[in-house]
Amino acid sequence: GRKSTARTMPIERRVELATAAPFDAAALHDYLSVHAVPGRDLVEAGPFGASTHAIDVAGGLALATLHWAELREEPGEVRLPATLLLPDHRDELVGDEAEAVATLRRMLDLDADPALIARTLRHDPLLAPLIAARPGLRLPGARSPIEAALGTVLGQQVSLAAGRTLQSRLARAFQHEARGDAPEWFGALDVAAIAATDAEDLRSMLGLTNARARTLQTLAEALANGLDLSTEADRVDTRAGLLALRGIGPWTVEIIALRILGDRDAYPAGDLILRRALGVTSDRDAIRMAESWSPMRGYATQHLWAGFLAAQAQR
Repeated sequence: GRKSTARTMPIERRVELATAAPFDAAALHDYLSVHAVPGRDLVEAGPFGASTHAIDVAGGLALATLHWAELREEPGEVRLPATLLLPDHRDELVGDEAEAVATLRRMLDLDADPALIARTLRHDPLLAPLIAARPGLRLPGARSPIEAALGTVLGQQVSLAAGRTLQSRLARAFQHEARGDAPEWFGALDVAAIAATDAEDLRSMLGLTNARARTLQTLAEALANGLDLSTEADRVDTRAGLLALRGIGPWTVEIIALRILGDRDAYPAGDLILRRALGVTSDRDAIRMAESWSPMRGYATQHLWAGFLAAQAQR
């Protein structure tokens, strides 16, 4: 007889994600909201609306819903409940669940040590009030190195909203496998297919400038050929490999190091908002001011961004 193509229902798992207190849930929720890619993320309206994220696991596409309104604070610890909808491959279930949880922990920086971060940075008179205002601020990480790296290129010199739209178009056009039971969710990117697509075709498909399309294709080719963006990668080699690509400059490399490689000392000295927060106009001055912040310059950057944007909002 003919083999049945019917799928069973995804398997649901309820988990609790623990992290050291303090934990700035509001800042993380805001970050996820303004960076939500249609087809890959869905954040409910409201200060602590649930957020659902597509997570790529060995068995296919998982969906993780974070229940922000149910966040529990315990002595020294915070717990964030989540619901996982895992692919219906029971032989891979344990591995898929572990992979989804590891991805969420990276996305939310749940393994951070807020006490160590504070001790490292609060000696600086510029950072001390920022850390006091947001003692549990985290450094959000990438769900997928390939998706995040290509998304960083798509986000160069455009608004956050425009960057999200471009990422959604890329995800729709180049997903490995469409999910039949949930077509509104896009699966993992097929980086080899992006690499094999002519830059002119990428330009017209996604609505990019010529230069951005060439950079996207060049980076996809490097990733398809083995450029390592995992957290275990040699950061010196990876930085050099990225900088050698046409269209990839120091700012993009440091953002990738910060969000994808997990380099907590990465420092995008050329970032406009960072320099405005520091009150300087040159990369050299920004680097000089940050000398005493190592090995936590990434967290210092996150605090400076947050403080500057909050001050702007108040005005």
